[in-house]
Amino acid sequence: MSGHGSFWGHFWLAKLFLQFAGLLPIGGSSCLWKSFLNQFLATLPLWTSFYILIPEFKYIFFQSPDIDSFLEAVLITISVLTYQLRSIFVVVYRHRITRLFLVCETMWNQAVPADYSVIFIWAKRAKRISTIYFCGAYCSVITFAVTSAVKQLSSAENSTTKYYPFAPEEDSTPTPQYQIKFATQVLISYIGIAYIAACDMTGTILALNICGQLALIRSWLADVSGENVCTRDRKTDQNLQNVLMKCARRHQIVLDFCAELGDVIRYNYLIQIVTEMYIMAVSGARLSQGSGSVQHLSTLLLAINGLLFSCWPADTLSCQSTEIAQAAYEVPWHRGSSREKTMVAVMIARSQRPATLSAGNFIKLSLQTFSSITSNGLSFCMVLLNI
Repeated sequence: MSGHGSFWGHFWLAKLFLQFAGLLPIGGSSCLWKSFLNQFLATLPLWTSFYILIPEFKYIFFQSPDIDSFLEAVLITISVLTYQLRSIFVVVYRHRITRLFLVCETMWNQAVPADYSVIFIWAKRAKRISTIYFCGAYCSVITFAVTSAVKQLSSAENSTTKYYPFAPEEDSTPTPQYQIKFATQVLISYIGIAYIAACDMTGTILALNICGQLALIRSWLADVSGENVCTRDRKTDQNLQNVLMKCARRHQIVLDFCAELGDVIRYNYLIQIVTEMYIMAVSGARLSQGSGSVQHLSTLLLAINGLLFSCWPADTLSCQSTEIAQAAYEVPWHRGSSREKTMVAVMIARSQRPATLSAGNFIKLSLQTFSSITSNGLSFCMVLLNI
């Protein structure tokens, strides 16, 4: 094992979120109570979120809210439904996701110092992006809680109106029930946002780590591109053949990993694209009407960043996977043995079709997709403004 740090030592914050969402086992799966705790955490937002969802449905369907209050209720309802759907995704795919992280961890631990310097660049990007998103997700909950608390403190002393972060305001007499309800809503929202952040960053962290592995394969190929070849015997030295074999094996592992990741994460990406498009639209409408506040701005920025942090790594993965063909072609394959020619040809053929991540098998994730989704969100926002 190399002398660099451990994989989860580098992604310690991501590990906390993934464990809380039930995507990673807590301290191993040998203990029965830890296994039950992992299953409990995986389904936690699926039933706790009804505490927020039911009052919002009652408010939308059985009262007559104005347009501002209606949009506020719709925004919260979409957000709650989002992490309910994410909980279903976690329950169905958490074991396969755990296995993918184990593969990444194994390749990380097998890296020698020279290899580590290549993959660490991509791991650092994944860590930076996930940390920003995790912190931004929790800050969005804080803005809702602080805004409601400020409204409550600034109201008249004889006012009976009670403001909540994730429920319509109501009239009630001063009782401890308000503080309990307020704290419960904040706690449930923290649980939900942790699930959203963990599910969004699962594909991002794995995709960028695989980009590091593709960059590592290219560096191996570049190192042997200048190897001397005996033109008389048409043979290369044993080192070139060994490196080509190592590259071919690692390339196959990476391609299998990409196929598995795309199959596991596709429905989560579909949920993300649909819900965040409408969250962007409703939050933008609230801001454009002049009735928005910091909480809606934070929600809008979080939705945009979440979509960007999913589309950019997927787009980068596609580009990195196709660059293997050029790196393999620069190897002196034309003067090598038939076995070396075959290995190079296989890597070139595998790279002709870029590795892609999709949403529901019909929306390819890329920067163009990000532009299209934000444009659709803006169009829907204009429709809401004209209502």
